[in-house]
Amino acid sequence: MSVNLGVEISRRRRDQRLTQEDLAELSDLSVNFISRLERTKDQNISIQKLDSIAQALNTTTPDIINNAYRVKKVYPNGPTKETNPAYIQKIVNEIRKLPSGDAEKVSKSLIVLLKTMNNNK
Repeated sequence: MSVNLGVEISRRRRDQRLTQEDLAELSDLSVNFISRLERTKDQNISIQKLDSIAQALNTTTPDIINNAYRVKKVYPNGPTKETNPAYIQKIVNEIRKLPSGDAEKVSKSLIVLLKTMNNNK
């Protein structure tokens, strides 16, 4: 399963009747960055930028991640259940504790790792 933050960000932005320009202004990011993030699956975004977008959308970074990356758990004696894993919030919280440069490096490394794992499936 792949992570597509752009789809989730676009959905939330549209739900709030914001343009990409509005979101860019509210998050102190460029319109080009917001546009590229929403239209491409190959995303490379730091936690700081994702936090800025989350704040502009009146939500949290873990909430965006959880909705963009849902994990399906299969129970042996029952149907598939979709869940929002709490461990994602724990990862985000730990990354937030890091200095800005380190947080960005860790974020980029996690994205590369996730993409590699998804491509190997």
